[in-house]
Amino acid sequence: MTNKYKMRISRLTIDKLGVKLYDKVSAVIAELVSNSYDADATEVIIEAPMDIYLASKAAGHITDRDYEIKVSDDGIGMTPDEVNNYYLVVGAERRVDNRPRRGDISPGFNRKVMGRKGVGKLAPFGICEVMEVLTSGGEKITRPRADGKSETGYQTAHLILNRQDMLKDSEFEYEPTPGPQDDTLRPKSGTTIILKRFAYRRVPAHSTFSRQLSQRFGLPTANWMVKTRDTTKTPTAKDYETRLGPFSVETMDNSKITLNGPTGPNLSVADDTEYSAVGPTGERIEEFSAGFHCDGCFYPITGWAAYSKNPYRDDLMAGVRIYCRGKIAGQTAVFNRGAGFHGEHSIRSYLVGELHADWLDEHEDLIQTDRRDILWSHDLGQEFQGWGQKVIQKIGHLARDPMRKKTWDRFVEVGQVEEQIEKAFPADEQKTIRDKARDLAKLLGQTIRADEVEDIKVVEPMVQLSLTLAPHITLDEKLKEAADAENTPMTVISAILRTARLAELSSFGRIAEDRLKVIERVQGLKDDPKTAELKLQELIQHAPWLINPQWAPIVANQAFTTLRKEFEKFYKQKTGQEISLGDFVETKRRPDFVLSSQDNGLQLIEIKKPLHKLTNDEMDRIIAYNDVMDEFLNDPGNKDFQQIFISFHITLVCDQLSLSGAQKESFKSYQTEGKLTRINWKSFLLRSKKMHEDFLAEAEKQKKNVLEPTD
Repeated sequence: MTNKYKMRISRLTIDKLGVKLYDKVSAVIAELVSNSYDADATEVIIEAPMDIYLASKAAGHITDRDYEIKVSDDGIGMTPDEVNNYYLVVGAERRVDNRPRRGDISPGFNRKVMGRKGVGKLAPFGICEVMEVLTSGGEKITRPRADGKSETGYQTAHLILNRQDMLKDSEFEYEPTPGPQDDTLRPKSGTTIILKRFAYRRVPAHSTFSRQLSQRFGLPTANWMVKTRDTTKTPTAKDYETRLGPFSVETMDNSKITLNGPTGPNLSVADDTEYSAVGPTGERIEEFSAGFHCDGCFYPITGWAAYSKNPYRDDLMAGVRIYCRGKIAGQTAVFNRGAGFHGEHSIRSYLVGELHADWLDEHEDLIQTDRRDILWSHDLGQEFQGWGQKVIQKIGHLARDPMRKKTWDRFVEVGQVEEQIEKAFPADEQKTIRDKARDLAKLLGQTIRADEVEDIKVVEPMVQLSLTLAPHITLDEKLKEAADAENTPMTVISAILRTARLAELSSFGRIAEDRLKVIERVQGLKDDPKTAELKLQELIQHAPWLINPQWAPIVANQAFTTLRKEFEKFYKQKTGQEISLGDFVETKRRPDFVLSSQDNGLQLIEIKKPLHKLTNDEMDRIIAYNDVMDEFLNDPGNKDFQQIFISFHITLVCDQLSLSGAQKESFKSYQTEGKLTRINWKSFLLRSKKMHEDFLAEAEKQKKNVLEPTD
């Protein structure tokens, strides 16, 4: 004999409460496990094929792969009547049901039941088409068999629910199909749910799947164990079975806040004097308690919050997990605090915690149906949010020093700070500079984010800046020391001079290093066919040391600026043509020479693109510039310029020549008379690079050979 099972259902119910809310395997299994918890199970076994897709998909068509997922428990189970009266009633709230084995507390272990809405039973239809329920419960009975003998056991209900048969446009009484074990007796109570015919869903890897379930259940509870088994492996395989443990995160020292309160049932709203927030050293926190007041009631929150020792490995660790009756209700990184506040990155990367707030779904349900978040817009949600923001602000304050120390320790390791300081300033009398370099590196190292400290491209420039600045700051301090002393001894003066020498070498060395990087960039730029001649002229205007490493950057003195403007007007007056000798604002104009002031002389610099051949027309322009400049400087009205700029020279960067006739002869004459120097691109960059490299080598040698103080 089999039983007749009925469920009042509609397509809307199946879609809204099954498919739309539960689309991940772990979320579906979590609902089934929570039902086992409410049924006083002591052991739950989950059997699933791990790390695979449950169905295949090709050209939009999904094909089932005949896998099964099975969730079995040893709880109190259900009789056929209980299945009809309780399980198949969608939306029935167990907590307000006063019938036997119902209500807010489980009958065996007095657990606060997790379920409330009575819709979790439909969760499997978010991932599969068929759900088979095999459950045995009630009191153990003895009854006669057909052969005249008797049998003893628990009444069994066996039914099969098919999603396609449940989908009708109007509400109706759906009748699940009884299974072959229906109305039999089984020796033990408990429930087994078997899921079949899956949608295109993937079961995570076994380790990930176990962690996902551990994260969903904050249940370090007695008489409770959950095991997961990988059905793609043999029972003898090492990773066939795992046992869920508490979801643990290693926390940073001196950052943990513990929220204490009494334990036991029915403590959702209680006397606030029984609750307290405690800091990492056991001190009571005054800014907030283990809960908050709202409308004259106290809403307790127990658990802990802290910074993790390391940044999150995955989303499961991110932020504070909030539990209600042992089941996850939400997860938050900053309690909805607006973006852009000081320390936001650290909080979002390191804040962790486990809070328990059983009042979240008691009088009013503040948990979203899919248990993915809390209804923060509710009045209680707003109060909870404000309380949480105080907690994370306090943790940020507590963790500031440990976080800085952690970042500094890693900065020292990645940047090889100690090794570089010892190498840069090895002498005994340079100890003060070494200490200052270490202080500077620490100051800079603690300003970068924890994720940046692993990037050598971020760390190394800060280390080098510390090495560069250390001699200068030490020199400044020594000068102040000498100024404050009534009689400065010769040993102090000697130390000042040696420190000044180191500061000078460090500065010049840094400049040389930066220039070498520029040269490398120019080498790439010159080979780019899109590089315009105008850009090369502008480059020389701002970095004349590329032509001659002994030239300093142009100093904007008034005399030179005036000369350049006057010469441009003079040139137009003599030739009728406008020219630009720097500050190339009008980018559509053809590039002219760069006029530079170096060593009390004028440099007229012409730079052509690589592989360019100088033509007769271009040589005519050079001759014209030379002749007009000679006339300009020899004009009696420009006597003041003659006294400041005593020479005039032309530098041409050009790889090849294509000159003939008078232009060719003029070019030779200019070179012979020393009016013009031509260098090709290869020599131009090689010479500049070699001179800067030689300077760096000599600077390092000099720093090591600074004389020790003499008696």
